[in-house]
Amino acid sequence: MRFFHFNVVCSDFDRSYDFYTRVVGLTALTSKSAKTDAATGDAAPSRTGMLPGEGRSGPDDGPAIARALGFEGSGEYRGCFLYFGDSAKGPYIDLLEWKDPAPPVERTARNIGLARVAFQVDNLDEHLARLEQHGVPLVSPPTDVLLGVTRLRVVCFRDPDGVMLEFVEFAKKSWGD
Repeated sequence: MRFFHFNVVCSDFDRSYDFYTRVVGLTALTSKSAKTDAATGDAAPSRTGMLPGEGRSGPDDGPAIARALGFEGSGEYRGCFLYFGDSAKGPYIDLLEWKDPAPPVERTARNIGLARVAFQVDNLDEHLARLEQHGVPLVSPPTDVLLGVTRLRVVCFRDPDGVMLEFVEFAKKSWGD
């Protein structure tokens, strides 16, 4: 098991993308085959109107993502994976703007928890058995989703404080395959 990404939900994707890439210095994961690379090679929108690395939910993926994460709604999003330094293999910040967001929650540095922390695993079934052994309830059953350019099998559950955690298994054992 290794750390894969943590999720940052934003109210304005363009503003947050600019902040994380330009101010913080992170890099968007891009893919020519998924058409998420910019024609200009900079942070300007491409011919498709999307920023480098940006992905949007497809017609069938939004509902599957909503079910996997255990919430009501369309699951439609704009998002991208942002990585640190020159490590395009992660870990990532998963930056998302939901089309139908929940009302904002006032948070301070004293609030407990993050939105979600995901861990990449090689064999999801082994980890599911361990969760079951310890009586950990699942937010949803294991769900297959397309995230960016890769098909994943995911399951979400909560820690004792209610922080959502996620195990992620790649369908082809590799990112982008």
